[in-house]
This record gives sequence, structure tokens and C-alpha cells, in this order.
Amino acid sequence: MSSSEAVLSTQAPSRRVMLAMALSAAALAGGCLQPLYAENTASSIGGSVRNALRDVEIDEIKGLTGHYLRNELVFELDGGGETIAPKRLKFTASVTDALEVVTVDFANGRADSAILVARATWSVTNKADGKVVSQGTNMVRAPYERSVQRFATVRAARDAQIRAARSLATLIRGQLSADLVAL
Repeated sequence: MSSSEAVLSTQAPSRRVMLAMALSAAALAGGCLQPLYAENTASSIGGSVRNALRDVEIDEIKGLTGHYLRNELVFELDGGGETIAPKRLKFTASVTDALEVVTVDFANGRADSAILVARATWSVTNKADGKVVSQGTNMVRAPYERSVQRFATVRAARDAQIRAARSLATLIRGQLSADLVAL
């Protein structure tokens, strides 16, 4: 037996042991993960997280982006299904919009593109005791092109508001779901 074969024979069992340890650790950890929106994921207010999301009453939100955000949240949280009455949680929010001009055509002084910055500050309270279950502030940016045609610019800005509201609703749903998980 040469010296290289002796080295290989001493290293081979340690590699096998390391591989076996890694596989057994992966097998043990595989059962630790649980999907957030599964039926059996318990929420801190009782029931599953999926049902707790359906149990959120969403107040009107001022502004056009707020209107779109409310519509998206109703769909994100409830799925447009049957309403559970009476709802145990109450969602309140305020939305602010800002416009950032990215590029300007210096020949005519008009903005070629812009970014809509939408910020939502929200909270979810338990109706029974008034305790805040979840709260947060989320911000998204929705870029759009501006045109010399006025209607095209107005429509592009409206589409940016809709995209921003959809993104905000997705972010809020994720954060709210994570806060509702019972630990």
C-alpha cells in the first residue's frame, strides 16, 4: 500500500461520516418547517392564520391609491369569498403618495419618466380588547413613463397607483400573517 492510498483510506471514513451526519441533520430539520398559510398553522387570536386573515375588517382608506389598496387587501385577505360575521380584527391605514421625477427632456422642460412613491402606515387591532395585533409602515415605488399626450400620462400614472397598491397589499398581507402566527 502506498502512502497516497493510506491517506485516502483514512480520509474516506471521515467523509462518509460527515455525509451521514449532514443527511441525518437534514432529515431531522425537514419536519420543522411549516407553511405560513396552511390550515393547521395556529394564529395568536385562535384558529388558523388563513381564517384569521379572513376575519379582518378593512376600513375605507382615503385617496385613490388608498381606494385601490383597500380593494387589493380585501382580495388578498379574504379572497373575495364569503364574509365571516362579525369580524374580530379591524384594519386601519393611511396612504401618502409622492412623485419623483427621474429624467427631464431639457429641450422642452418636460419630465420623461417619473416614480410614484406610495407609503402605507397601518395597524390591525382586536375589536374585543382594542389591543394592536400588528402594525407597520410599508413603502413601494412604481415607475412610469410620461408622454406629451395628456391622456397617456394620466393613464400611466393611474396604472402606477394600481401597481403600487397591489405591491403594498402583498407586503401587508405577508407582515400581518407573520405577526398572527402563534409562537
